Amino acid sequence: MDLISSILSALLFVAFVPGVLVTLPPNSSRGTVVLTHAVLFAIVISLIMQYYWHNIRHVFEKMTNYGDTCPNGYVEGVNQAGQKDCVPVGHATASATTGFKSA
Repeated sequence: MDLISSILSALLFVAFVPGVLVTLPPNSSRGTVVLTHAVLFAIVISLIMQYYWHNIRHVFEKMTNYGDTCPNGYVEGVNQAGQKDCVPVGHATASATTGFKSA
């Protein structure tokens, strides 16, 4: 998990603590309030994280940690988003003894 999603998760968690912004439903038992806030937090965090990982993350985070070549078991290709990336091939692409790429 990257830093931005960690901060976003923490902020949403604090916002959904009962009594910080609002208490839903008002004048209810503690158990009902906690359960309501937990369900709302789960729904909101899943929607926001899904939006973040599919639409915003690639703006801040690029797949450049591979260097000039892809790691063992990956080859250059196109990912599901249509972007050039290292994609898995399902078998080793480098020799364990020599470290050279195989065909």
